[in-house]
Amino acid sequence: MCKPVEKVMRSNQRHSIERSAYVDLFFFLAPVLFHNFTNVFPLYLTAISRMISIHLFLTLHYVYVDKDNYNMKINERQLQRERKDYLVGIILHMWAQIVLQLLFPGMFFSEWNGIVSCAYNTFLSHVLVVEPLYYAVHRWLHVPEHMKSMHGFHHMSVNTVPSTSLVQNFKEHFIYIATFGPAMLLPYFVAGSNHWTVIAAYLILFDIINAYGHTNIACRHWLFESKWSPLRYLIYTPEFHLGHHSYYNYNFGLFMPLWDHLFDTYREYRRPEPIMQPANKQDFVFIGHNGGVGHFLTAPEFSVYNVYDSYMRTFLPVKLELLVSEALMCMMRLFYSTYKVSRYLVDGNYVGRIICVMHGPVDYLKQSSFQHINRNILKLMTEQHRISGTRCFGLGNLNKMKTLNDGGAVIAQMVKEDPYLKDKNIRVWTGDTLTTASVLKQIQALQATEIFFVGANGKIGKAVCELLLAQTDIKICIYSSHQALKHPRVSYTQNLTDLTNFKFVIIGKTLAPGAYQKALSLLSSTSASPTSTTHYLLDYTVPFFPLVKNDNERVKHIQIGVLKVSSTKFLRGHYDVCMGTAQNHIYPCHAGCLLNLQSGKEEDEVGEIDINEVDSLWQRALSNGLDNIAVDIVY
Repeated sequence: MCKPVEKVMRSNQRHSIERSAYVDLFFFLAPVLFHNFTNVFPLYLTAISRMISIHLFLTLHYVYVDKDNYNMKINERQLQRERKDYLVGIILHMWAQIVLQLLFPGMFFSEWNGIVSCAYNTFLSHVLVVEPLYYAVHRWLHVPEHMKSMHGFHHMSVNTVPSTSLVQNFKEHFIYIATFGPAMLLPYFVAGSNHWTVIAAYLILFDIINAYGHTNIACRHWLFESKWSPLRYLIYTPEFHLGHHSYYNYNFGLFMPLWDHLFDTYREYRRPEPIMQPANKQDFVFIGHNGGVGHFLTAPEFSVYNVYDSYMRTFLPVKLELLVSEALMCMMRLFYSTYKVSRYLVDGNYVGRIICVMHGPVDYLKQSSFQHINRNILKLMTEQHRISGTRCFGLGNLNKMKTLNDGGAVIAQMVKEDPYLKDKNIRVWTGDTLTTASVLKQIQALQATEIFFVGANGKIGKAVCELLLAQTDIKICIYSSHQALKHPRVSYTQNLTDLTNFKFVIIGKTLAPGAYQKALSLLSSTSASPTSTTHYLLDYTVPFFPLVKNDNERVKHIQIGVLKVSSTKFLRGHYDVCMGTAQNHIYPCHAGCLLNLQSGKEEDEVGEIDINEVDSLWQRALSNGLDNIAVDIVY
């Protein structure tokens, strides 16, 4: 058997054609302008149906194939590139159709009683003309100069997802319109009729079968593999086309391998079976929650292409956006009690998973909801122990608020009192020790002599300040009316605009965006300071929402308290999706729980932080390939 080609000549383009997203929207909406000349309803029904079908296929493939496969991780750069191009072909087809509707109206609007014959003729045109034509065109596209200028753009996607099938170079789309056109044109020009419903069905079915060839599904039944089976030659399997992506100069056929068998370009390919932990193995659960409307948009069930996006604010006012988020949560609670994210592998042996309780920001703002949230956290723990024997649980962000459950201490006590869980040796961790270490090391790296601190009275802020004062000569101005920390180098203020006097502002508490408005306007003003000093707002709150625009040279709002993972030995899989972070980034509270899992920690990590463990835990994090993300600071 041939060995896969390791390197092929690929395009170096990031996108098939650089443009704004508004350009795509314009070309999608512009055909409406032709409504006085032709019926544009079929045009939009076809295009929208194709978009919905490919999104549905993408979602189902994630849920049933890729979700728990921690060995199959799609590169973030590939997702960003594909997201901008996978709908281009559908939009271009709209314009091709509108031209044909204007030139040959009978091609789309023949009599309804001829639909069956139109469908039969379209099928024959595809099998007898499109299949061999595509085989020839595809081989031509693999000529080095054409590969470099066009087709290499498609082959840049190494680990494919269903919608990779639609990702092509811009110029290549026109070649495919000409290649696939005979299936729609010949029934009209030869048989005298065709209908837009047949063409729409053909295009939708074409997209689905094409997407099927880019999935990670192994179809190894004898019907598809035996040399005596007609299906071996008449319909492809995903591994047939994945073989093309691996061998490069073989398996050129569209949906029928027949032509590769005839011209000796067929090569058998079997994707290596991944070595996986048992499907029911689950050693750890990180208990998350909804983070607002932006969190919904990063769910892979909504779009796989969004999983590494930051949580976005909508154009709505904050209060209205929270109400929208709560409405969405209420609808989801009608169908689900929890939301499961992908599982991942820890230290080559343990299996972890993020599971969210069905609560959003509004619930955590209402004290009347606290008891219900805590009960649901306990219920989740009970269910996961019954199903998978899971003993170790981490509490994410708002699920360990001091006002909610005293930093997880209430949950730990509830476990001890629960009739089912009390003798199951359950462990509850917050991971806040590693968050403290991460924030501490990032502040120390600034080599600042003074900082302004918002949220210093929280348990992480308090621990960070105590360690800073013990290990450095730094001065700290704390924004708070409660003077919890007494120290000669600590001062307090209740005026948030005082932050304008500091180059470095540490934010560890979420305030209403309007609270910063006056201070930020002063900082952004060119007359605010006689110097051109850049001020840095270093924010470790979760979720992170930008307070200033990226192009503001006077003020930089930067997220800290995020770790990069450089070792697949310690962490492998989708531990980073739907978290508002970039790929291979993880929040230290999450990573801290995984370090506890790795070390076999049999004590709870709840309540106040033990500052004596901070430095040793940080060294363990470094030894496992974890470190703070780089922060762009100009000194």
